[in-house]
Amino acid sequence: MNELLSNIGAAFVGGMILNIMPCVLPVLTMKVFHVIEKAKEDPGVNRRHGLAYAAGILVTFFVFAAVVIGLRALIGTNLQWGQQFQNPIFVAALTALMVIFGLNALGVFEINIGMSEHEGGGGYLASFVNGVVASIMSTPCSAPFLGAAATYALGTGATWWQTLLMFTFIGLGLAFPFLVISFVPAAGKLLPRPGAWMETFKQLMGFTLLGAAVWLFGALQAQLPAKGANWFLSFLIVLGMALWGGQKFGGFEHTARRRWLVHVIAVGITAGAGYWMLDFTRAERPKSSASLAPCEGGAEGGAGQAGADHASAEVAPVVVDGKIRWADFDVKLVERELRRGRPVFMDFTAEWCGNCKANEALVIETEEVRQKLTQTKILPMKADYTTEDETISAWITKLGRAAIPIYVVFYPDGTHDLMPEKISKSMLLEALAKASAKYPPEKFGGANPPGAERTGTEPTRAVGEGKSL
Repeated sequence: MNELLSNIGAAFVGGMILNIMPCVLPVLTMKVFHVIEKAKEDPGVNRRHGLAYAAGILVTFFVFAAVVIGLRALIGTNLQWGQQFQNPIFVAALTALMVIFGLNALGVFEINIGMSEHEGGGGYLASFVNGVVASIMSTPCSAPFLGAAATYALGTGATWWQTLLMFTFIGLGLAFPFLVISFVPAAGKLLPRPGAWMETFKQLMGFTLLGAAVWLFGALQAQLPAKGANWFLSFLIVLGMALWGGQKFGGFEHTARRRWLVHVIAVGITAGAGYWMLDFTRAERPKSSASLAPCEGGAEGGAGQAGADHASAEVAPVVVDGKIRWADFDVKLVERELRRGRPVFMDFTAEWCGNCKANEALVIETEEVRQKLTQTKILPMKADYTTEDETISAWITKLGRAAIPIYVVFYPDGTHDLMPEKISKSMLLEALAKASAKYPPEKFGGANPPGAERTGTEPTRAVGEGKSL
């Protein structure tokens, strides 16, 4: 029971923190704009908007929970948070949605059907949809506290009602700040007053939504061949023109018959363009690289194994041209390096993971970390989870996590140091220094160093009973 209660608390707090994660921020800013815009209205109206937003979030998380429970019952395996972003169709649909929302904010067209108070619905559907989009955009982010809750909810050991409970409290945490603003007048007073500045603010938020679309398209480029990704860009242009044309020639200043005709034509053009332009055939995954394998005198490639058996074997530089030279995820390379007494720093990441990219830019790819890697000669390896990979998924499960980013240093004795989702520069430097103190680079090269009796390449051996930092 104590474990369940602690995970419920972690789920709620993690859900709240998601509001400031880069994945959710574009949608969050639009919701803040809406709250400011309605600040002078009846408090009852604001409360209903808050409830509609929360309902959109909770309904979406209920769907997430149902999918997890159903898949777990069918295939009996663990799932990972944000795993749906490995599907290029899902990423493409979300990219198009961000473009639609961005063009709407920039005034290219207006979303009127059932989403505006002018249509008699009070705009509550818009708040509900905002909640849905915020929930979907939150899934590639793993906030502090959320990792433990997600692991508990997605693991095979959780019952269906425990999984549903975890997802419910993540959703409640995500919705909580806006519920407070909607129901507590004093909190609403902290927001700026409505004014002419709001139109400029709305347009600026449109650019943040287009920025989110660019970020998502980057993930799509890693999943599709160049031709497929370029055709999708062309489709987005057609989509934008169809939305503009629908507004320009089928706005409310025209008759209902003309509006319907224009909208049908716009939908037809978009559907035809999608049929002819869209191709979501996945790109072939590049073969794992052993470019950082051990080498003799700086040589690479075929001399790798010979270097592993030589007591004074050299290693290829881990920093080249001022950038970390990452090895691609390769189980055999991990095993070989650990056998020769060399620790491995593994970065589990993905193109769609906003937190991963933030940590890489602000913490990992920094001069201090590059110097420490050069000094320690620890092998930096990147496990790219942008697309499905059963081996990487198995390693994530063995580490006891259900979400990326994951940062871990594997030791030759079978243990590992597992760091939190949100790392600091000092934390990473300390982990690398600790590994180097135990396995200094001058001792690399022994084929079977003490405590490193390893057989096979199963993740259960590489992912040992390590102690988390």
